[in-house]
Amino acid sequence: PEHTTASPEHICDYAALSYTWGSKSRPCDIIVNGSNMTVTKNAYLALQDLRCQGQDQVLWIDALCINQGDNDEQGQQVQQMGSIYSEAKRVIIWLGEATYDTDYVMYYMKQLENESFNRTSNGQEILDEQWANIWSAVVRDLRPDQRDLLFEGLQSLLHRSWFKRVWIIQETANAQVAEIVCGGKSVSAGIFALMPPLLGITPGPHCQPILDIMPGSLRDSSWWAKKRDLYTMLDKFRNSEATDLRDKIYALLGISSDICDTDLLRADYEKSLEDTIFDTTSFLLNLNELDPPVYRFFD
Repeated sequence: PEHTTASPEHICDYAALSYTWGSKSRPCDIIVNGSNMTVTKNAYLALQDLRCQGQDQVLWIDALCINQGDNDEQGQQVQQMGSIYSEAKRVIIWLGEATYDTDYVMYYMKQLENESFNRTSNGQEILDEQWANIWSAVVRDLRPDQRDLLFEGLQSLLHRSWFKRVWIIQETANAQVAEIVCGGKSVSAGIFALMPPLLGITPGPHCQPILDIMPGSLRDSSWWAKKRDLYTMLDKFRNSEATDLRDKIYALLGISSDICDTDLLRADYEKSLEDTIFDTTSFLLNLNELDPPVYRFFD
């Protein structure tokens, strides 16, 4: 595919992509501003799924917009991630390639979204306990084996590697509007987050906190609306994965309520993992306020 980059003064509305990088073993070539550029297979497939024939769109994609070989630029960009995703017109959450069962459940989730839109456009407010009745009406004509396919499709989506990637936490939490995309189908993140209990699914411990922070009714009523300091974040997302272990901390700084207004912890890729852990521990235990200060006691 051929793509172009837009200068800042020409950027009005843009969408920010949230996805899993995937393996770098089979890179793909794209053309950006007339020059060849190598991206991972996942980035290539996501661009293909999101491409609109005959219509330009502005996308922010980390692999293309951040110089991955420059530690200083990476650190600076990490500190801007919050504004990049919060100011996006929408955040596109790409879960990967479609299968028959994921297409099936995505289709019926879209029907639920359309039905909810019809109700709210008529001035009706949908209460939490009403979603089960609306969903029952959407799938009332399905056979048991078709309902099983819905269950399998959602289970498959919830087990996609996107839910385990640490950087998607900040990308999702900062989104004002988000949509879930799998293959050629999409549904609003708010509807997607409501689906597990409607299909009798209990998400894993690393998955439910992600659903809780997706834009929609769950975000407003979950733990996210009550307490989101760094300790809570580290606890909720302790099972998240990162290629660089420092990112298990850095990725949470921009959305932690007690970090936003302090320079005690910042993303610094010149700093070792041990120093990052020590600085984080010092912050959590207020060791920096001791006199005399506490020094590192490990290598």
